[in-house]
Amino acid sequence: MDAKPACGPERDPEFFEEVGRLFAKYPEAAGRYAVKCRRLELEILRIDFQKKIGVTSVEDGRIVTEFVDRDTVDDPSELTRMCCEWPDDDDGLCNWICPK
Repeated sequence: MDAKPACGPERDPEFFEEVGRLFAKYPEAAGRYAVKCRRLELEILRIDFQKKIGVTSVEDGRIVTEFVDRDTVDDPSELTRMCCEWPDDDDGLCNWICPK
């Protein structure tokens, strides 16, 4: 059986070629970013990022992420300052808050 990979260069080679060119063009910025497959969040957990936001913490050497209702975030101004995942759309919503 020839199952297509869920994500990655084998699934979307042209996209990854463009990303590679972009990273090569901006090597300093490229070191701060990576392309991540969102299958776990979107297809397995079925997270609706319009309603939920990932909140990440570091606990005992582990990275722990919880998805909470956006309206429960204590200080919405923190969303912009601490955002570590931006979606490819124009709603302006942060998808993931990084630890301080």
